[in-house]
Amino acid sequence: MAVHQSHQPLPVSDLQRVLWCHRGSTGHVNQVWPRLYLGDAFTARDKAALREMGITHVLNAASGKFQINTGPEYYRDLNIDYYGIEAFDDQHFDLSAYFYPAAHFIKAGLQSSKDM
Repeated sequence: MAVHQSHQPLPVSDLQRVLWCHRGSTGHVNQVWPRLYLGDAFTARDKAALREMGITHVLNAASGKFQINTGPEYYRDLNIDYYGIEAFDDQHFDLSAYFYPAAHFIKAGLQSSKDM
């Protein structure tokens, strides 16, 4: 059995800073928490934007050959860590099996001091 460290949420002041300093949406990506962005397929493929935002980790919930087929090789020149989930936009797809691994990946990315 693995022992997990307790989750320590970021201070509310960090969230308030994001809300007060909101830069506005580009239509493709938004900062949803300090150092955490939510973007679409356009953003996932826009290496210049990823570099400019300082993105070091990409979690792709639409990974796969017939979806958003980026993967670790696509980001090699950016030194981005990649985690792909071949999820389908279907009401019967059980995404819950990926919650813990995805949360672990996000936590590792937020704790990373990795530079691009």
